[in-house]
Amino acid sequence: MHTLRVHDVLKDKVLVSRESARLLEVPLEGMIATEGTTVDSRVTVDFEGVEGIAPSFLDELLTIFESLVGGEQCLVIANAPTRLSLKFEAVARGHEMSVRALPDGSWLVSGRRDPGP
Repeated sequence: MHTLRVHDVLKDKVLVSRESARLLEVPLEGMIATEGTTVDSRVTVDFEGVEGIAPSFLDELLTIFESLVGGEQCLVIANAPTRLSLKFEAVARGHEMSVRALPDGSWLVSGRRDPGP
């Protein structure tokens, strides 16, 4: 599993803008290029230390994720700073993805193929 710790890159406690999400593109791309991905691998974005994210931030993050790995990969949002809500589900649907909360409170964002728990 590949993990990017958001607070190591972005020092803000509340992430609301698309521009903030774009700052994660280079570190995410570098991590994926270094560690590689397979269809069954999951990329984790860890939000420990972050207190909130806006739908626009998540939308841009998913756009970046799609451009880097395509629609077959899964993204795990660890230490999600908020509960999963309908607005975040709608953002995922806009990318033809689904998002669901896992038992540990993280979110699993998946594309065309949902790998299960």
